[in-house]
Amino acid sequence: MSQDRDDIFAFLAQINSDGELREALNLVESAEDVARLAQERGHSFSAAALVELFNRCNEAPTARLGLMDEKLIRVHLKRDQLR
Repeated sequence: MSQDRDDIFAFLAQINSDGELREALNLVESAEDVARLAQERGHSFSAAALVELFNRCNEAPTARLGLMDEKLIRVHLKRDQLR
């Protein structure tokens, strides 16, 4: 699970600097969709690992269309607490 977390945080670190990624994330609504998008970009974490992080941050594993990037940024900002 630690490897998954490292890969999740590496993926999330790209959100602010990659406008295309941020836009793509706003078209998905679930942790499964995020994991699939990440896999297309060379990251290989499981949706279950992302759901665990959402739960630990008191975030739902789904988001309304257009809000997933904000949810993922909040998780990324808490990365030191979550490791």
